[in-house]
Amino acid sequence: MFVLEDGHPNSLAPGKRPRTTLVNYLVSEDGVPIMTIGCPGGDDQAQADLQLILNVLVFGMNPQQAVEAPRFSTQTLVNSFYPRLYLPGQLNVEAGIPERTRAELRQLGHSVTEIGACGIGAIVTRRDPETGVLSAGADPRRPTYALAW
Repeated sequence: MFVLEDGHPNSLAPGKRPRTTLVNYLVSEDGVPIMTIGCPGGDDQAQADLQLILNVLVFGMNPQQAVEAPRFSTQTLVNSFYPRLYLPGQLNVEAGIPERTRAELRQLGHSVTEIGACGIGAIVTRRDPETGVLSAGADPRRPTYALAW
């Protein structure tokens, strides 16, 4: 992901923090941690993580439903990884995105492409702040497990 070209905004240099896609989230409610989110997948990672958070907090899904829900990702930004593809207007969707939705996205000008996964290996853990009950979801897109002890 790091660029070795002098002057590039993401170049490797002393004292600098180059951009990476190594992101995980700890979600708090009233200052109390209630959920963790993480999903590997390069540039799709942050997009998948946002969708996971929305699935739980806005759409009321449990962690397993959240990770199993179909996802999408834009490819409009220059890819972080070599050869740094740039696919303006391309929107990748998983198989579970209905054709009606795809057609509407095409009408809005997106180039819609079905791919196998938009982020793989997601994990969501949640602690109900009222009951203390713990729940977790593991992504079926690749071997992923939610374990507790």
